Amino acid sequence: MTIQRPMASEKSRGMLHSLRVYPGFRVLFSTTVATNASFWMWQLVTGWLALLLTDSAFFVGLIGFLGGIPMLLASLPAGVVIDRVDRRLVLILAQVCVALVAALVTLMLWRGWLADWHLLIAVFLTGTAMSFVFPTRNAMVADLVERSDLANAVALNSAGQNAPRVIGPALAGPLVGGIGVTATLALCALLQLASVAISWRLPSRPAPRHARSLLGSFTEGLTVIWRSDYLLALLVLAALPTMLIMPYVNLLPVFARYELRMGSGGLGMLMALGGLGGLCGALAVASWKSLAESPRMLLVSLLGFGLAVLAFAHAPVAWLAALFLFLAGFVSSVYMSANNTLLQLHVDDEVRGRVLSVYLLTWGLLPLGTLPAGAIADAWGAPVAVTILTLLALAAVGLTALRFPILRARSPSPRRPMGVLARERPGARLDD
Repeated sequence: MTIQRPMASEKSRGMLHSLRVYPGFRVLFSTTVATNASFWMWQLVTGWLALLLTDSAFFVGLIGFLGGIPMLLASLPAGVVIDRVDRRLVLILAQVCVALVAALVTLMLWRGWLADWHLLIAVFLTGTAMSFVFPTRNAMVADLVERSDLANAVALNSAGQNAPRVIGPALAGPLVGGIGVTATLALCALLQLASVAISWRLPSRPAPRHARSLLGSFTEGLTVIWRSDYLLALLVLAALPTMLIMPYVNLLPVFARYELRMGSGGLGMLMALGGLGGLCGALAVASWKSLAESPRMLLVSLLGFGLAVLAFAHAPVAWLAALFLFLAGFVSSVYMSANNTLLQLHVDDEVRGRVLSVYLLTWGLLPLGTLPAGAIADAWGAPVAVTILTLLALAAVGLTALRFPILRARSPSPRRPMGVLARERPGARLDD
């Protein structure tokens, strides 16, 4: 697939540069917005529905667990598929599966057939399909833009993922109260179908020829990561907050109902403000390229993320909790954009899908934190659960920064993308 390069007159940079000059990236951005709007509405509605069905914080945590555990099971095989099959085809098929699950849950709820265990199966199936959607989208960004514009494109793609966190929950909360859970779920399915229709316009990437077997391709991606302290450090910093800080998102229904005394509309507002902060953070990175290319900024934003979540957990009133959620969304978006950009800049395209699938695997660690977070919240309350896990995360991040000095450098930059040197000097350290 050939990238449609900008003309010389279009070389001026700006926040929306990649959207202006790359038609294929504009299509990817549009389908990202539609898919993620549906996804965040699904997250809110299934969490609220779980609470209505069982009145249990633990069951809400279990919903988060089964929605995220497929990331652990499917992400690595997904990476091999992404590097061996037309990425457009993978994306479309996965999105069709998500739409079908949402439509089936809608039908069962409408007919009065939906039981709590049906919901568990539905979130598991959706999580499995999204295990292919997320890394495929991230890998396609590098297919559609020049390397010099990658930081801007990654930040804009992150904005496309965060904007629906504002729109989706902001709509879903009032919709649940106004037209009901069933109609809101139907809207989720329609948005996924719209995303499929938009995705047909994406350019195809011919599947490359691979001399290696499936198992050989699988181990090659892991070897590239294992030989690089740089990639290992980035992936550890992706894993820790996902497992120990992010579970606060799954406990938002508990905070909204029991701690802040808000209904489904208030829950939608909380999620929307977190998403608004994420959108602002992503746009800040798109405007200021150096934010996404500094490991030092990665550490600073990660520290700010943890402190903002701690402040939210102990906010005494709703408006203050909403403010801290906005701040948490902002700094977490800076952190995630920086992590994603640094990974994308330092991997070769031949192993990009596999490396990004390992990055997605770190998202799959969320259930390992969500399940104990739900159990602790049942026993001692949601604020205690969030506090314990977040403090553990901050301590682990500090130890990681000591273990990998490269994270404290201003802007380390390996000479060539990871993956190329692995083939030339199999025994070499890729950071040398």
